[in-house]
Amino acid sequence: MLMAAAQTPAGTAQGPLTIDEAAAIAEQNAFATRISESNVEKNRQIVSENKGALGPKVTVNGTYTRFAKEISTQFSPTSPPIVIQPIDTKTLSATASIPIDIMGNMHRLVSASQATLRASQNTLLATRSDQRLAAKQAFLAVLRAQATVGVQNQALIDAQERLSQAQKELAAGTVAPVDEKRFEAQVAQAKSDLITAQNALDLAKQTFNQTLARPIETPVDLVEPAALPIVPSNVPGLVETGQKQRPEVRSLQATIESLADIRRATEAGMNPSLTFSLNNQRNLDATGFTASAETTTGVLALSIPIFDSGVTRDRVKAARQDELQAKIQLEQLELGISEEVRAAVTNLSSASSRLDNARQQVALAEEVYRLSKIRQDAGEGTYVEVIDAETQLTQARNSLVSARYDYLTAYSQLQRAIGSDDVGAAQAAGGK
Repeated sequence: MLMAAAQTPAGTAQGPLTIDEAAAIAEQNAFATRISESNVEKNRQIVSENKGALGPKVTVNGTYTRFAKEISTQFSPTSPPIVIQPIDTKTLSATASIPIDIMGNMHRLVSASQATLRASQNTLLATRSDQRLAAKQAFLAVLRAQATVGVQNQALIDAQERLSQAQKELAAGTVAPVDEKRFEAQVAQAKSDLITAQNALDLAKQTFNQTLARPIETPVDLVEPAALPIVPSNVPGLVETGQKQRPEVRSLQATIESLADIRRATEAGMNPSLTFSLNNQRNLDATGFTASAETTTGVLALSIPIFDSGVTRDRVKAARQDELQAKIQLEQLELGISEEVRAAVTNLSSASSRLDNARQQVALAEEVYRLSKIRQDAGEGTYVEVIDAETQLTQARNSLVSARYDYLTAYSQLQRAIGSDDVGAAQAAGGK
């Protein structure tokens, strides 16, 4: 059993899922999340690359050269020949070099890449937040569809009961055949509405599984939220919390830091650079008149740019515009968060009002339906009144379902807008 549990892939957990469990699965498994995680790892490697550029580098080279013939000479006929150039040479060299960041430019690039990494990490958090909202909305869509199926199923049961009663009364000769036809039509309509609701439920379950990035055919068993959350009152506090906690804000702030470092590094493009290198070369077969078995050299290279036709100046101007655009985007985002939070609270308040009204309408429709059946059974009412009352009751129940899940959907949108699932804590913290 333990081995089977260990082999169960993420997103296929057994048993009913709560809305938070579904959000956690989507947050972990969603394709957008996995792409963002890959981007974070990519930026982490870029940081390591830029840090590595500050360290020493060692290269080893081997060279084999072969000439057409050996070149030799003799100083006298009696002296042995002296090889000036052998027919081939074999050399092995090793070079160690290290940059000396005298102007701090390379460190600025490291700082810029670290800020970019922080930005991608916050983008990952934002992606996860988006996936949580998508999962919650898909979760509530399934529950809405299930509740609608329940309403339509009850409507079919009620219609079938009235049809059965009408058929008995028709057999007794107390009702006209047209009344039976009315109830048959009502039953047929209820069956059609039930099939439509069931199809909508199947589609909602498929969408839910797709949102959780798990096989479409995975069984869906969800837990209804126990209680409805309350409508928050401290809207300015929620706006302040959203503008502070939303990962998109922190991502843009880190991007601005990165662009500032890049701009400063670009401004230093005409600054001197210094590099020290040490080279050791060994001749593996030192022969020849001037051949040396080993040579060691050290080089300290100072490069001072003099003129680049204004390229650095133009790059600095372009970098400043990138920085300015990021700042404008941050302002736009903060304003958008303010609007998003306020809209979510407004939608929540409207859904709450519709929910209260829908409850009253259901209670009224149930009473009207009860009275219409009593009147019809007593011979004081008509079957048309019963059918109309039953239709109104079904509509009222569907309105109640819509209002309830509109309320829960608006609340999940508010959670996404403030960047926290704990709206109560965010409301209290925002006012401080």
